[in-house]
Amino acid sequence: MVAVLTAALMSAAEISNLCSALGVIICFVCMVVFILRLQGEDFIGTSVTHVAQPPVAQVAVQKVSVPFSIEIQDPSTASYNDIQLKLRSEVAYVRRSFWGVPSDQLHSLLNGTWPAFLRLIVEKPVVEADVVEEFYREDDNEIVDHTKHFQFKGNPKDLMLGSPPRKKYPLVVCIVRQDAHAEADPSNVGALICIIHIKDSECQVPTCILHQYLKQYSGQLTRLQALYTQGNKTNENVGKTMPSSEKSSSEAENATTANKDAKEEMEEIEEKAEEEEDDDDEVPIEEACVVCQVKRTSRALLPCRHVCVCNTCCGRLNNCPMCRARILSYFLVAPESADDFESTEVEIHDTPSLWQRVCNVITDMMPGDM
Repeated sequence: MVAVLTAALMSAAEISNLCSALGVIICFVCMVVFILRLQGEDFIGTSVTHVAQPPVAQVAVQKVSVPFSIEIQDPSTASYNDIQLKLRSEVAYVRRSFWGVPSDQLHSLLNGTWPAFLRLIVEKPVVEADVVEEFYREDDNEIVDHTKHFQFKGNPKDLMLGSPPRKKYPLVVCIVRQDAHAEADPSNVGALICIIHIKDSECQVPTCILHQYLKQYSGQLTRLQALYTQGNKTNENVGKTMPSSEKSSSEAENATTANKDAKEEMEEIEEKAEEEEDDDDEVPIEEACVVCQVKRTSRALLPCRHVCVCNTCCGRLNNCPMCRARILSYFLVAPESADDFESTEVEIHDTPSLWQRVCNVITDMMPGDM
């Protein structure tokens, strides 16, 4: 009997030791899991798949030389009796103006070929406008920068524009090159069409230029849209001269003898000139990237058309820093150097195993001085 009890006690002792060992192991595992959770590690794993954002695509644009420009002088006082437009042209041109133009008919004619546009709008207009102005020729081949006065011939109340939303444009001005012909380069701009709204008693929208279109010899019609920049100031350091340096250099070259003091003076002058050249390379604040404030802005973001970032910062952004709109694409407004470009490709790493994550957490928890 005693032997049986002794054997039972020995078996119970062995089982208790086994239960204690299992309890210690379970407590250790629970502690490790708790620590991993505190460290933010994904211990079990997740079914969520992280997809990297594809890089923003660059839109290929073609640089076109526009020889014309139009702007309204003092829009607050403009009326049908007197509206002043500042016309600027680098070539000889002819001008044709229309009052009260049906919008649908105008756009159908603008989308036609260049010969049709030249014949049906400029030479022998078929536009059902209330008033069609005669040809106006500007034969000066140099840059023309004049302010033209436009006045409706008749009573402004005779313009059948209707109540908003209107189906007629108050004023349409077409500027066409005098040397326009089909044999020219198809990519050249042959005409500028400016659609202008004039404030009246029925439509209180301020006087402004609604749309501007470029008509190329190829027949392509392009709508001009503004780019939003930080400022229009130019770099005042560009083209700056250094009279004192030039004078000292010429005196040094024409001197028959040179001494040590003269050489030192020349070295000081050269150092000052290099410092001024370095100052010239500094980017003005109105042309600097709004993110880094170091590099010059070189990209126009689409669709918001903000010109505010450089090539390096653009690759790191998903939204425009000015309006927070999503960046879908961009185009260049200034040349970029390939040496300054930093790759923004997303690196893909293999997911570490459970053992590697545990080892990393334990290593991070260990004191550094061991």
